[in-house]
Amino acid sequence: MVRLYYDEILPDLFWYKSFLFFLNMKRFFILFIILILGLFFVPAVLFAEADEKKRLEELQQIVDKNVGIVDKSMKLELFQDLGKKRLSKENVDAAKAVYEATEKILVEKNISEEFRIWTLKRKIFVLILLAYEEIPRYFPRLVAIIDELDGQKDFESLLREAEQHVLRIGSVLAISPGGDRRVTIDLKSLADRMILFAKENPGSEADILIEQLFFRINQIPQLSLRDKRIAVIAPIFIPYFIESNRKVAAQSLIIDARRALLPGHPMLVAGFDLEGKPFNPALLKDKVVLIQFWGTWCAPCKEEIPNLIDLYEKYHSRGFEIIGINTAVKGDERVEKVKQFLATTTFGSKRKTIPWLVLHEGIAASQNKNTITKYYGINELPVLILIARNGLVLKLHPMPSTLDAEINMALNAVELTPEEQLKADTARQQQEAKIDQEIQEQLKLIEKK
Repeated sequence: MVRLYYDEILPDLFWYKSFLFFLNMKRFFILFIILILGLFFVPAVLFAEADEKKRLEELQQIVDKNVGIVDKSMKLELFQDLGKKRLSKENVDAAKAVYEATEKILVEKNISEEFRIWTLKRKIFVLILLAYEEIPRYFPRLVAIIDELDGQKDFESLLREAEQHVLRIGSVLAISPGGDRRVTIDLKSLADRMILFAKENPGSEADILIEQLFFRINQIPQLSLRDKRIAVIAPIFIPYFIESNRKVAAQSLIIDARRALLPGHPMLVAGFDLEGKPFNPALLKDKVVLIQFWGTWCAPCKEEIPNLIDLYEKYHSRGFEIIGINTAVKGDERVEKVKQFLATTTFGSKRKTIPWLVLHEGIAASQNKNTITKYYGINELPVLILIARNGLVLKLHPMPSTLDAEINMALNAVELTPEEQLKADTARQQQEAKIDQEIQEQLKLIEKK
């Protein structure tokens, strides 16, 4: 019996008590570890929170310290145009310090909504200023934050002010992309923004900026670049000008749009030759035609004539025609003087005279008839327009260096069958009628205003 107790029961009891002892020790050990960790972790958390709070306070102090300097800068009349007046380095550095501090604050996860709004307002504030000083870097950021916060009431008044600055800067960038202070801007998007802002904020600066943009585009020296810009803004601005009773601006833009939107559309060619006979448009049927607006006083016009004579002689037998339109309606450019000029003036090394038909706008003007020059707003010379066999404009302002190739390509275009030609002629007539109807309707709306 005794042996059995020691051999069987006692060992079981020993291991059981050992297990209980180990279990109690394990719990104690775990509690000990937790206690140790707590002694280190809780202060670390408290210190981290204190450190974060201190860091945010330091960033806030940077903003508060510099925003006053920026505020004084913003009150200066800096923003009428780019480059008119530059800020001092101190002002720009202060604005950058505020911007960088707000960027650091906004990446913090635990800031309050109130503090976030406070920070964003100051970020927008300095971005307005910096967008004028370093356009490539800060202007896109200003546009992005305006779009991001659009519709949020907390920023409504500040975003309205910021948007006006975006429109001011954009109206300059839209006509002169490139350069050290420039960034490429989408003119259509800018025009849409201007109209939307003007409608949402009646009587705001946007109305002035819209007309300024149109004026600036019309001052672009390169005719081809100018017409490309007008072709973009015309469909957006014309309805707004009519709606807001801007008769002069609407009429001017309608005329410019007729010219700028010519590519892919038919061109009206009419007038009188130097003998006073009405021009017959049938003379241009199935021909590739180059229209030259010119004057005897225009030096660049006379400089391009030798090249045009060479092209005329090279391609005339294949169906190429040139029509010269003398744009003078009064003064020294009378019909007799133009006749004398054509009869006595020679061009090029071979001393050749102009071989193509010339129309004179003065005859139409003397009969109180609208002139092609006025209809298409031809205010500068020379202007060249290339028309395809189907009567649609191929190129507005073709480059002298590419004109030969463009004429050759147009002449080599696949000829249409009689059925296709009839269909094309019908479509062109319908298109001409539609364009004329739209123009007349727009002019009637202007008159009603």
